Parts: sequence; structure tokens; C-alpha cells
Amino acid sequence: MRILHSRRRVALSRIVAVIIVIVIIVVGIAAYEFLVPPQTKAAHPPGKILVAVRNSQTSDMDPRETSSIDVVQNVYDRLTLVAPNQTAVPQLATSWTSSNNDTKWVFQLRQGVTFHDGTAFNASAVVFSFLNTAQLGEGDAPDTWNGLQNVVATGPYTVEIDWAFPAEVPTIVGAGYSAFILSPNVWKYAGVNQGNNTALATWFDSYHDDGSGPYVLLANESAFATGITLAAYKNYWGGWQPNQFSEVFVKFVSQTGTAVQYLESGQVNMTGLNGQFQYLPALKSQGIQVSPAKSFATIWLLLNTHHPLLNNPVVRRALLTAINYGQVLNQSFYGYGSLFGGGINPGKFGYTGTVPMYPPKGNITAAKAILRSIGINHGLNASWLITYSTGSPYLSVAAQVLQTNWAPLGVTLSIEGTDFGTLSQQAGYYNSTTRTVFAPGPLSYANTTQAQDIVLLNWVGTTNDPWLVIDELFAIQPAPYQNDILYNWTYWHNSTFTDLLNQAHIDEAVNPTRAVQEFQEANLMIYNQAPGWPLYAENTVTALGPHVMGYVPNPNYGFAYPFWYQMSYG
Repeated sequence: MRILHSRRRVALSRIVAVIIVIVIIVVGIAAYEFLVPPQTKAAHPPGKILVAVRNSQTSDMDPRETSSIDVVQNVYDRLTLVAPNQTAVPQLATSWTSSNNDTKWVFQLRQGVTFHDGTAFNASAVVFSFLNTAQLGEGDAPDTWNGLQNVVATGPYTVEIDWAFPAEVPTIVGAGYSAFILSPNVWKYAGVNQGNNTALATWFDSYHDDGSGPYVLLANESAFATGITLAAYKNYWGGWQPNQFSEVFVKFVSQTGTAVQYLESGQVNMTGLNGQFQYLPALKSQGIQVSPAKSFATIWLLLNTHHPLLNNPVVRRALLTAINYGQVLNQSFYGYGSLFGGGINPGKFGYTGTVPMYPPKGNITAAKAILRSIGINHGLNASWLITYSTGSPYLSVAAQVLQTNWAPLGVTLSIEGTDFGTLSQQAGYYNSTTRTVFAPGPLSYANTTQAQDIVLLNWVGTTNDPWLVIDELFAIQPAPYQNDILYNWTYWHNSTFTDLLNQAHIDEAVNPTRAVQEFQEANLMIYNQAPGWPLYAENTVTALGPHVMGYVPNPNYGFAYPFWYQMSYG
């Protein structure tokens, strides 16, 4: 009997132990779900990891002004997306209608969506996101929202957007930059006082997010030196399939050659080639997927129209006439691009192919004749500094070609590469009071010796609207920014050009035929006044590991940056 009782006691103790373990597990899970923020929870579904290369470090994660959309667009949603064929398709908006000559737009919103903080998405989130981004007025917001008059919730899942002039607002709300939707609960979630945009920006830039997109930034696993970790948001409204990537690690690798070695050894499975196309033959021979695609990204040469000599349009035309554009394309970008004239990329509305081009191979004799027409008979005897972003290292080669092309005109050209933030600050896109880069600075800075002489800019517009890039690079900005520096780093202040361009922007919606004519006239003004010029439109080339499937380049977003949610392991 003692043995029987002993056995019963052992069995009972085992049962109690099992129950205690189960309780601990259940309580632990409940505590985990309650206490641990969504940004540190495990990804769902488990399994597949994508390691993608980024060619420069970044902590620029504020969706309201970021230039790092390759990461941010995978964390936040927009109301629409612009498909590769230039049409707006639903994302957080499911449908839309317009009235009042395309100045009033009503959007019906998707239901059942949650933000990463658990807050439900509704019309108030759209109102908060657009108004806060527009009022903050940094990054691309001034141009993205330049016509916004009001956005109001007319129902729990309905918003009305009023625009100052006729416009294709469904395309605008699908913009690449400054059109992201964030949770109105973000102030509380971030632990900052409501309205403290500076503190909120610091929170974002510490690798936090509050979007509704497919991936969540893992702040505790991201670091300045190595890369950025994102995990699949398990409650994403689009759902998940087992073969999709449940985690993405964005690895910072500054040298393309190193990134290629990582790809070849299987340490990474996706990288852009960043203009270093000499690696293509070897990659193809190893069976690595190579995806070349057209993009709307363009290499722009921008001249400071306020500096001595460069303030003369005849001198500027001589400089543009001397450039061997084919040589620039072939030597800096291995020919993976195309030459075009004016400010509208081939493939966009408004491109006609009839705008004059400067000689594709350059013409030194003609350039010297242009200078002689204004009495400059023995060269310019000028020393200028040309700057570029080291995030696009091939621009150094482009600058070297310009250095050679302009030497016969008496130009000594110094070349300086720097990070994009410093480049923006040098160009005057900087608020010296708040010490904020990517914030409007005074136009008077253009007259100082500290302002850049010439800049090479790798640029793509936030929307596919043909008006936008020309506006950003050459136009006077709308109030209250009319005397400020945004991305018009030529500092050209031509009101006739700006008025014509803005009329073309309106006519895109009300009279497309007239808009094409106005765009052509505006492009002719750029050609004749020569504040800057496109050196070439670039192609994007992405190399993918053998099992990475589903990459669809979209020229409307950055430099055909990928949407990782579309991709899978196959």
C-alpha cells in the first residue's frame, strides 16, 4: 500500500508540475502579448529571410520627410499606388470619385486595417497624416502637397480632399515621398508630447515606426553601422503566404564590389549595382538573375545661376554645348541609359521628343563661338567646384568627363563628393536656425561663396507627374516658399517660366493637348536659358539570388526600388 500511495503521490506531483508549466507558459505568452511592443515581436510567417544591400548607411526613417523610401515604403502604406503603366491602383483607398472640375476628390477607405501600434485605420488617420506632413513642410512635402487646401473625414471610412486647382489627386496620394499614412496614435506610442515634431522625428530616426505596411522596423535589432532589420507584420491586411519573406535585413555595404562578392557567396540575395555594371558578365555567367529596367531617375547637371559667369545664360549654353553626353553615359554608367532633351523623361505624359538637344558628342568649336559672341575670346579663366553625392559614386566619373570637356573653354573644375545630407546643406537646403537638413533655406544663400557652383544630382520625382521634376529643379516654389531654397539648386528665379509650368500642370487635367504644348514651351525655355540639363536617364539594374522571385521594377518609386512584400522565395 505504501508503494501504491507513493506512486500516486509521484503521479500527482507530475501532474501538478505539468499544470504549473502550462500556466507559466500561458501567463508568459499573455504577458508577452501585453507588455512587449509590436515592433519587437517575432515575425509571422516564419522562415524566409531576404538580405538586401543598401549602398549607404541611413537612419532617416521619418515617413513625413524621408529620402530612404527603399526601406520606408515597405513599412507604411499610401492611399494608392501608381502601377508601372502609370495608373493609380487601390491600396488603403478602395475607390474614388471627383467633382468640381477635378478639384474635389472623395476616397472610400479600406476597412479592417490596423497600424503597428494596434490602432485601427480610418479616415482620421488620413486627415492626420496628410495635414501633419504638409504642415511640417520638409523633404518633398512642399511639392507633393502644393495644391492641398483641405482634407476632411466625411465618414469613418471616407475622406474628402480639396485641391486648389484641377489635378489627378489619386496619383498624388500615391506619391513616392511624403504621402505615407501613419497612426494618429503615434504621439502616445512614441512617448512624446503631441505636436512635438522634432521629438517625433528623433523617435522615427531611432528605427521606430507606426505604419500599417507589411513590415515592422525592429528598433532593438537595427544599428547605424550594420543595417536595418524588418519583420513581417502578422496582422497585415494583405495577408501572408508561406513563401513570402518574413524578415528583411537591409545590409549597409558602401562598395558595390563587396556587395557583389556577398551575392556570389550567398551572404546576401539582393543588391543593386549602383552603376557598376562591369560586374554584369561575371554575375550572368554564374546564373545570378540580373534585372535591368528603365527608371525615371536622371542625372542632372545644375548650374548656380547666381554666381559670376554662371549667371550668364550664354556662358551656360556654351558649357552645355561642350559636353560629350555620350561619353558621360558610357564612361560613368556603361551605357545603361539614354539621352533626352528637356525636363520630361521618355515614357511620361508630355514627352514629345521634339525639344532640341545639345550635341550628343559635344562641340568645342561651337561652344567657343558662343563665348566669342559675347566677347569672351580667350576662354573663361574660371575655377569652379562641382559636387556630387557619394551615394552615387559613378557621378565622380561623370564629373571627370566634364572636367576634360570644359578644359578647352578655360575652366578648371575641382571635384568633391560628400553624403547627400551634407550636399543638401552645402546647396542651402538647410534651416540654420533649427540646424535641420532638408528644410527650406533662404534664397539669398545662393549669392554667397559658400553655395555650390555646380552640382550633379541623381534625381527622380516623388510622383510621375511630368510637371514635378521640372518644378523642383527650376521653378519658383509656391508661398510661403517663394524665396526659399528647396531642390531648385540652380536658384533660377524666372517667374515667366514658373507661371507657364504651373498652367501646364493645371491643363494636364482640363486640357491635356494644351498641356503638352505648354510643357514643350517650358522645355524650350530650359534649353535656351540653360540653368541645367539632363546628362542622361539611367537604367536600374538589380541582381538577385537564385531563389528570389517576384521582383517587379516600378519606375514611379525611387530608382525602381523594390516592394519586398511582392517578392518570395522560390
